[in-house]
Amino acid sequence: MSAKKILLVDDDNDLVASVEAFLKARGYVVSTAGNSKEAYKRIVADSPDLIVLDVMMDYDEEGMVLASALKTDGPTRDIPIIMLSGFSVQKDVREKVLASLMGQDWPAESFMQKPVRLAELAERIEMLLTRVEARRKPWPIEEA
Repeated sequence: MSAKKILLVDDDNDLVASVEAFLKARGYVVSTAGNSKEAYKRIVADSPDLIVLDVMMDYDEEGMVLASALKTDGPTRDIPIIMLSGFSVQKDVREKVLASLMGQDWPAESFMQKPVRLAELAERIEMLLTRVEARRKPWPIEEA
């Protein structure tokens, strides 16, 4: 089985460097992007198996906008997304992001609060990738 590809999207260079090194050490192929425009280019080029995505980058709800767009696009809608956020920072920013989601389905399979614990992130990644893989496997065919 080939190594799973993960796209890490965050504008925090220190976080990106530490998560990237951690995931590579666990055998994943990791690409990175600092905003949604770069992320889209990486998605097209690399076809990631999973995306780890920050909520707030160039603007407050940038990650949510990208995640929502990916979930409505045929080729990307089944890519699992883990959203990361330091939501505890500002009440007004948190309310703005949540208001942007009103009337929409949550565009991610998982959410984690920053600062993220790397072992916990690895567990979530493995869980989501296992779930995706289980959906892809055909039902067992019984021999007659």
